[in-house]
Amino acid sequence: KRPRASKQGDVTTSMPATIVEVLVRVGDVVRAGDPVIVTEAMKMETELQAPIAGAVAAVHVAKGDSVNPDEALIEIQPAA
Repeated sequence: KRPRASKQGDVTTSMPATIVEVLVRVGDVVRAGDPVIVTEAMKMETELQAPIAGAVAAVHVAKGDSVNPDEALIEIQPAA
């Protein structure tokens, strides 16, 4: 079970979807707006972007996983 998205740096989806590709790994540094995950819902692919700049602290998904809204898919720690 994935943690609930509750922090500013949590990446989540707005609808149930399937993970097509994970574009980052733990330790990667991202900027706000960088694509971090590609999901597919209703035969449409969507890039999910980093909400803040920082370092990827955790990745809770892998290719092929089914995900739901309010789950933290990736956690990003804000840049210091």
